[in-house]
Amino acid sequence: MDTSQSGHREAEILFEMVKDRYGGRLTEEQLENVRRSVDTVVDNAETLRSVRLENAEEPPAVFAPYRKKG
Repeated sequence: MDTSQSGHREAEILFEMVKDRYGGRLTEEQLENVRRSVDTVVDNAETLRSVRLENAEEPPAVFAPYRKKG
């Protein structure tokens, strides 16, 4: 199964979980918005998963000096 199929399957599973839990309280329009949101989250997660990091890699440190006002 390629990543697009697995991503689609993951999105379907997550959407069904939301629909089962909250579907009775949501309109069809709201459910469609949830579906689009879930698809976006799954797409973003796939993008993040595609970046391979070594164990020793760390995010860059951001230095922001403090300046006292006055």
